Amino acid sequence: MYRRDISSTLRILSVLLGAFVFYHLWTLAPTTPVPTPASLPATNIDATPNFPPALVEPAPPQDVPRTRLIEFGEAPSAVHQSIRDRLDRNEYAETGSALRALGKTRTSTAQDKAYVAALWNNLGVQEEKNGGIEVSVKDFKRAAALAPRNPIVLLNLTQAYWGLRHPSLTPQFLEGVIQIAPDDPFPHLALAELLIDKGRHQEAAPHLKRARTRIHRDAGLTALLEKLESKTASAALESQQAKTLAPPATLVKQAPVQEPLPSSVDHAAPASIEQAGSAPAAELLPPANPASDAPLPPPAPAEPAH
Repeated sequence: MYRRDISSTLRILSVLLGAFVFYHLWTLAPTTPVPTPASLPATNIDATPNFPPALVEPAPPQDVPRTRLIEFGEAPSAVHQSIRDRLDRNEYAETGSALRALGKTRTSTAQDKAYVAALWNNLGVQEEKNGGIEVSVKDFKRAAALAPRNPIVLLNLTQAYWGLRHPSLTPQFLEGVIQIAPDDPFPHLALAELLIDKGRHQEAAPHLKRARTRIHRDAGLTALLEKLESKTASAALESQQAKTLAPPATLVKQAPVQEPLPSSVDHAAPASIEQAGSAPAAELLPPANPASDAPLPPPAPAEPAH
């Protein structure tokens, strides 16, 4: 059988394969890995960059609106829960009637008082939207009687008093509210307004300053703050102008009061009063005048009556 010799063909293929491998190895650039220093930590591109404290700007204070509603906890009894259900169903008249019908047994414990105070407060907030502060102030007063140290209740009552110009809005009342809610600007503004109306501008200035530092909690009060600050500045300017234009006080020197001399003393005489008082009576008489020493003629006889 005939066999063909393919050794020449294999040599040609091996040459071509070697040339192909050499071409690829020569054209590809050698890549050497860059060593990473051990001191540099691995970074995460998704992580938030950590800037130095000096480059970080402080975030401006955000407006934190003051809430007027009190969050309910667990109802002390089924009766309290039923009243809350009526309030949630917007049955405000029925809620008020049920609250007024509660006896002392339902408001005896601290939990009862806190829960009923929350009901009265939240009812007042809702009724204010429909009937105004003339209606809500009564609910807030009932809530404050049950929870006299609740800041939300006291601030709602203060706002109602201020809106009505109620006589109960006194400096003593506002000082008590400030002690319980020191971070709220409204009691400071209300007290400053009272003092300004009474002409006590210097006493109102510290409360305006405190309200300015707390105004971010209720930005809606900025207009009232600026109005009161303008009044205080105007009063200070008028007081300064009055002091400048006032004439200086002058002292009037009074002449010394002299006692009248006795009529028998000659004012032209050089002797003093003491000397005149000790001299003889003859020396005090005026000098004799010869013409005047002549005797006077006798008076003419009176005519007889007819």
